[in-house]
Amino acid sequence: MNPAAPAVLALTLLAGGALAGCAGSGAPARPSRGAAGPAPATGAPTGRTGGQAAAQAGKAAPSAGCGRQAAASTGRHSFGGRSYLLTLPQGGDRTPAPLIVDLHGLRSNGFQQALYGRLANAGPARGFVVAEPEGGPGRRGWRLPGMADGAADIAYVAALLDHLERTLCVDRRGEFAAGFSNGAGLSAALVCGLPGRLAGIAPVAGLNLARPCAGARPATIVAFHGTTDPIVPYGGGEPFGGDRRQVPDWMRPLSGSFALPPVAALAGRWARTFGCRATARDAPGPSVAHLARTGCRGGARVELYSVTGGGHTWPGSLPIGLGTTTGQIDATRLILDAFSRTRAVGR
Repeated sequence: MNPAAPAVLALTLLAGGALAGCAGSGAPARPSRGAAGPAPATGAPTGRTGGQAAAQAGKAAPSAGCGRQAAASTGRHSFGGRSYLLTLPQGGDRTPAPLIVDLHGLRSNGFQQALYGRLANAGPARGFVVAEPEGGPGRRGWRLPGMADGAADIAYVAALLDHLERTLCVDRRGEFAAGFSNGAGLSAALVCGLPGRLAGIAPVAGLNLARPCAGARPATIVAFHGTTDPIVPYGGGEPFGGDRRQVPDWMRPLSGSFALPPVAALAGRWARTFGCRATARDAPGPSVAHLARTGCRGGARVELYSVTGGGHTWPGSLPIGLGTTTGQIDATRLILDAFSRTRAVGR
């Protein structure tokens, strides 16, 4: 790969030709796992309905779309001037299913995110509705707090959640956000932007793109980050190795400061914000450190998987030329495990 490629790819998940070649190809909206990613973990649940997933985490809060035939089906749909991919579990129009909004990286799209993160395949098999929306027109990315019009994409996700609650039978206590890179940053920003609405988030390679706010309502956080990420630095500092030419004009911070906080320190800030009282450490792989903070308000957890030597990647997925991708853990499975046992309080 050209040495300049990581900067050109920016906060994206374009895997050379592997994913970029899929964009706009007219491929099916529900991507198959194929050879691109690891096989499901042994014993992973399959073929579950939304009701089964909800039962695992407690009583569901049915949305307005429950009790009637679903007004949407698996495939590509339009809402608010953008398109989104939707993948439904079995029985999605009869029992409240938890919902994941999965957010792509910069200069990517929903279909590529579905292939790379694999939540569109693995999520419905475990009872989740998965929606993968597109970033704003002309941007292929997400605006975050601190940028010009930084609340616009938070408002769009809120409106999309409202729309899906009306058209599908979803569990209002089981709404989640996940994302890669720039999309991970938006997932983190939603905790403060939509206080109390999300039960949990899963930022992959982008937790430190958004910061906690005072008095944030607790939500489970399951984050993943490589310690040698060349795009969003694990130890903090400027993205892209300080090459500001790689930051699109619409993403430039209004403050003029491009500095990001260290990932581990930011995870600690979230834990303090949520009042977490206990800490546990383990090593699920030789190069993976797992730090879990528990005893948080509302039953939330703050978990960080740090991959020593890992790049700007989704653990367990295919390599994309932005550093080492570990196969020691599968972020997709771990995200679904966490979301399956988590529900929002007070909805």
